Amino acid sequence: MLFQPDLELPDPEPVDDYNRYKIGVTQSVYVPAEREVQDMLRLVAYDITQPRRLRRVAKTCQDYGVRVEKSVFECDLDEATFATFWRELNEEIDPDEDALVAYRICRTCSRETQSAGAVVRPGKVLVYLP
Repeated sequence: MLFQPDLELPDPEPVDDYNRYKIGVTQSVYVPAEREVQDMLRLVAYDITQPRRLRRVAKTCQDYGVRVEKSVFECDLDEATFATFWRELNEEIDPDEDALVAYRICRTCSRETQSAGAVVRPGKVLVYLP
């Protein structure tokens, strides 16, 4: 589903594990400052030069976080899980050609995150079968 700027969006609801998934709705309006961080929020970004490595890095990031831009992911992970994730990412990249960065964002700072425009953050997809 492509974002259409003239499409009227519903009033933003806080995004949590209970109201994120609705039948027929694949995206939710996302207000970063309203998100409750469980462990430690990490913002992971990358610039990968080779398409095959790019797909592998993106897949690894999808396993641990949620895409907020094409090459930017939010990951709410404890230290041990992040260490595993970071090790897996470093095994996929070529350090001479690729760039990989992770920013640590504390709970207090995540509440002060600012956004502009219609920020849409896709959630993990669930399929309901009858």
